[in-house]
Amino acid sequence: MNPKNAAFRTGIDPMLTMLPATLAISAAMMTGACSLFSAGDTSEIAYTVPVQSSYSIVATGQAKSYNATVEIVAPSVGQAFYGQDAQFSSTQASYTKSSDGLTVNDKVTGLTWQQGFEEFKSWSEAKAVPDALNATGYGGYTDWRLPTIKELYSIWIGGTGFPFVDLGYFAHPKASPNSIFWSGTKYSGLLESTMEPGTGAELAFGVNFDHGHIKAYSINVGPTHFVRCVRGDMYGVNNFRNNNDGTITDQATGLMWAQADSGSGMDWEQALAFAQSQNAANYLGHDDWRLPNNKELQNIVDYARSPGASDTAKVGPAIDPLFSSTGITNEAALADYPWYWTSTTVFPDPGRDDGYRFAWYVAFGRAVDAVGADLHGAGAVRFASKTINSARTTIDSDPGLNSVRSIARDSDRVLNYVRLVRNAN
Repeated sequence: MNPKNAAFRTGIDPMLTMLPATLAISAAMMTGACSLFSAGDTSEIAYTVPVQSSYSIVATGQAKSYNATVEIVAPSVGQAFYGQDAQFSSTQASYTKSSDGLTVNDKVTGLTWQQGFEEFKSWSEAKAVPDALNATGYGGYTDWRLPTIKELYSIWIGGTGFPFVDLGYFAHPKASPNSIFWSGTKYSGLLESTMEPGTGAELAFGVNFDHGHIKAYSINVGPTHFVRCVRGDMYGVNNFRNNNDGTITDQATGLMWAQADSGSGMDWEQALAFAQSQNAANYLGHDDWRLPNNKELQNIVDYARSPGASDTAKVGPAIDPLFSSTGITNEAALADYPWYWTSTTVFPDPGRDDGYRFAWYVAFGRAVDAVGADLHGAGAVRFASKTINSARTTIDSDPGLNSVRSIARDSDRVLNYVRLVRNAN
């Protein structure tokens, strides 16, 4: 199957889903606090973190508009490419650095961050970093922890890119092409092999602030990455309400989501046009639907779930069970769920001549490569070509790999799905 056209429906019914905790959330959430533990671990972390009952999603920082290749004047309603990220208002990032320079307070999320970072830690070593900071009272605090993947992605910015973090406030590794920072969020599945589905290494999610991706990385052996700790009430825990009219409201963010997706795949220009067509039709009684930006869409991922979850009770798309997701067959001919377009364009790599040919997507099914191996996990955020005619160069080719993967290690699936959003108030 051509990976560019892999998003075909197979009529798979949505599977049951679990609560959307990035790290498992105990019943104490009902009182506004939750105990943290890493999915799959048996030892509970010895502190309790209150949960934010409401929060704002920090803007991506993207301020310009683009077509399939270049920057354009912001289009008007009814024109091609209308409805992208920069054309909607959102809460801009606002930081304050402490007087000693050790910490950065995010005035939007309420989180306080380590301004610097720890280098070259395995995931097990990363989990020990907060204890070391707490033992010394780093920055005057003793409640440091590893961030969840939603918290870590909250400081991502896409208005410039490379790196995708505000260098005016956060220290960043120098001369590192892959500045990956660990989160405390494990993948609910495994690093899958197309030969042996469901087998492989355990993974945990991280953000590559050089290239902008969220991916899952092996924690059993291998990579060491960077660590930036956080403190404050837990950010990013959804509170969904079924409105029983085809919409779902997240009472934590004030965003209203379409319960169903588009039902078919389309390229990025068509995805933007789809939102306009639904507004013209007053879809579900509203005419202000839009394509979500990448931070809005990533915020509704349920990282406790995946199509290949080790816990069979959590097998399904990486989203709350209140939502429905169209079933597809992926590149390995496995039952799977779609990737979904965002309204956010990828800022070009200054070392390449890519222009603005790519847009971000969020994988609610397996984040597979061109031959169907789930290398990065449901909940990954990556990018694909905006149109099927803008053939992606083989930036990931590797002669040492088998011939199929040498052609394209990462699948460039252009025909992705859409889940619409609007402001509930």
